[in-house]
Amino acid sequence: MKRYQIIFASMTLLASRVLLAQGPYLNGTLYDQNKEPVSFATVALIKLPDSTMVTGTMSDLDGQFSLTPDLTGKYYLQLSAIGYTNTLTPEFEITGSGFSKDFGSITLNEETTTLDEVVVKTWRPQLRAENGKVVMKVAGSSLAAGNTAYQMLAKAPGVSVSQNGDFQINGKDGVAVMIDDRLTYFSSEELKTLLENMPAENIENIEVITNPSAKYDAEGSAGILNITLKKNSLNGMNGNVYSGIKMGQQTLYNSGANLNYKKGKWNSFLNIDASQRGLVRDAFSYRTFPEVSTYSYYSQDGVQTSKGFVPSLKLGTDYTLNEKHSLGIMGNFMYQDRKQDWNLKSLGIMNNDTSVDIDAKNHMDESFGNTRINLHYTGKLDTLGTRISADIDYVRLQKESESQFRNQYLYSEDGSDPFEALSNQSNSDYDIYAARIDFSLPLSPTSTLETGVKASKVISNSKLQAYLGIGKGSTLDPDGSNDFQYEEKIFAGYVNYSNRINDTWNIQGGLRVEKTKGRGQSFNLNQTNNNNYLNLFPNVSVEQQVNDNYKLNYSFNRRITRPNYQLMNPFLFYLDPNTSIVGNPDIQPQISNIIKLGQTFFRKYNLILGYDYTKNFMAEEPSTDPITGKSTYTTNNLDYYKSYNATVIAPITLASFWQTNNNLSLTLQNYKMKMHNEIIDNNNFHFMAQTNHQINLPADFKLEVSATVNGPTINGIYNIDSQWWIDAGIERSFMDNKLNVSLRASDIFKSMDMTVDATYGGNYFNLKQYFWQQAISLNLRYSFDKGNKTEREVRKNSLEEINRVGGN
Repeated sequence: MKRYQIIFASMTLLASRVLLAQGPYLNGTLYDQNKEPVSFATVALIKLPDSTMVTGTMSDLDGQFSLTPDLTGKYYLQLSAIGYTNTLTPEFEITGSGFSKDFGSITLNEETTTLDEVVVKTWRPQLRAENGKVVMKVAGSSLAAGNTAYQMLAKAPGVSVSQNGDFQINGKDGVAVMIDDRLTYFSSEELKTLLENMPAENIENIEVITNPSAKYDAEGSAGILNITLKKNSLNGMNGNVYSGIKMGQQTLYNSGANLNYKKGKWNSFLNIDASQRGLVRDAFSYRTFPEVSTYSYYSQDGVQTSKGFVPSLKLGTDYTLNEKHSLGIMGNFMYQDRKQDWNLKSLGIMNNDTSVDIDAKNHMDESFGNTRINLHYTGKLDTLGTRISADIDYVRLQKESESQFRNQYLYSEDGSDPFEALSNQSNSDYDIYAARIDFSLPLSPTSTLETGVKASKVISNSKLQAYLGIGKGSTLDPDGSNDFQYEEKIFAGYVNYSNRINDTWNIQGGLRVEKTKGRGQSFNLNQTNNNNYLNLFPNVSVEQQVNDNYKLNYSFNRRITRPNYQLMNPFLFYLDPNTSIVGNPDIQPQISNIIKLGQTFFRKYNLILGYDYTKNFMAEEPSTDPITGKSTYTTNNLDYYKSYNATVIAPITLASFWQTNNNLSLTLQNYKMKMHNEIIDNNNFHFMAQTNHQINLPADFKLEVSATVNGPTINGIYNIDSQWWIDAGIERSFMDNKLNVSLRASDIFKSMDMTVDATYGGNYFNLKQYFWQQAISLNLRYSFDKGNKTEREVRKNSLEEINRVGGN
């Protein structure tokens, strides 16, 4: 408690300095001709009459910039960005410390080149590395049309998907996912459902953050994937309507509308989407158990299909009280109703050389609902950049399902009934409350101090009623039923300091404190477990501008990944007659210490070297009953995971009409663990190469081709074979760019299949699966606007508890 008192006292003392802070203040927002913010543009303050640069900055992800030069005299701003012509503002005179100037919205024009009487526009680089993050631009990509947020995240630089559907960065689990700087709070299963129902057309950027400051939640030991949604930048009414069809193993559709209205002090938006989402998965697994008998094995071959209707609604409004203070409210509502079939053919020889031949037909009816409410306030306390913001969030997740398991034993030696019918009803809900306050105080024209506090509470309830039989004749199975509740509170506070010492050195350092109090209770097992711990998370970043064409960045970061709530449920969950999953109430969070050295060449090429050491790494551990041959999967803490990694980002222009964005990740991986009284030391060299080509064709057509090679990787005891895939899209705009038509082909060569194997305790496991990604999509989008460009404040806050709402 004393730690938080110190933080609050510091905020009070710092606030008292606001009245003493002095200095000129310049600010504005940069947009392109399509009314989208221009990120990472160079803003240079040029002195007259000799036209020398005296200071500068870069625009942020929302195109906003600010300068606090402690100078007087006549100046102008020079604005530049790759893919745009240089823009100069009219000259102005800084008269003293009280001077301020808001440049409002400034439009940067795209560079153009004339080839044989054809005007070709220059593509902007799709990848940028800046301040501990890599930003992938999604807006304007033909590969985004008709796609989902999940599919776009899986194709972000250095990002891959494990055999369980979890995101990885540089081959490592423990990734936190955020939407507009709010963490999504879900387990991998619920998170995948949420992201698969989010249209990629509404995404502006995807940020891969590997060195977040202390202001961010410490959750995500591998890093953070942050989805930045498109924001309104026009007065009056504007928006778009879209529709599309996807043809592959299933025929699916998507449609929706985005409306924005800004007038006076009100800025409101409404997003509606009504789509059909589906999944087809082919899977084959093979297991051997030499410890059970001389020769025993168990193989499964199956097809999983699901399809459902997903309506979603997002709406909100901001109200500007005056030029310094604003209030707002936002709401997200999503519902999914789907049916899933999972048909399996199981063959094997188990204990005592007993043959197994099972034909299983499983069916599930499931509904999933998600409600998110946010209230926010932003205050600009002076013209020097002093800010205070507050956010209150409420999240409600509700999931209901009814499952039926029909197993036919085609080979029964003991004469028992060859037909087995089981069913269950599952209900789970999560209520999440979070509140935070952030305060930012410029200490000088070049230094800033940030501090803040956050509190969150999660209440999770999960009930499963299992039945012997299906329908009216079924009877309750108490041993297969479960009632589990988990409650968690996290209290956090942080201090972060940044200072641009001179033109060469820029430092940033912070400390975050998080106190976690968790309590899990299994009512049917009469078991209670408590998890209480306090953690410190330091963060340091030092930037050295060696010269105009070479920059270095040194950083250290400490982060955590907490187990999701269902992983701590000690109940044994039934998957099939020979496979179960059991939770681990004693599992501990994993802690990562990360060191990075970043280098930037010629302001656009990046080489990032890193070292990662993670203690108590959480990984899946299988075990086999030596008598029955049945397998049980749980999650335990390994001794450690460590890696040495290098990332290269290289945007290359092959021609004035041909822009490429290239990313290469190299990682030396090492997992060390004790499993079944055996020390396992799993090592691997992993590489991932991604290239994206954007080509302007004659007749205003645009072609985009993306190729990825994901080399062999490891995840705990599992070895995952290499994958590769190619996507392509072509688009054209009509009616003065109001109507956009795009055609996209994904996984053209059906090569995105996955093969996984592992050896443990003398047993062998192999899995081959393919989630049908091969498809062709046709999408149309009609845009309209009846307004003028204007600056709009972008809401950003952070929640992290949703990432752990349950488990696979």
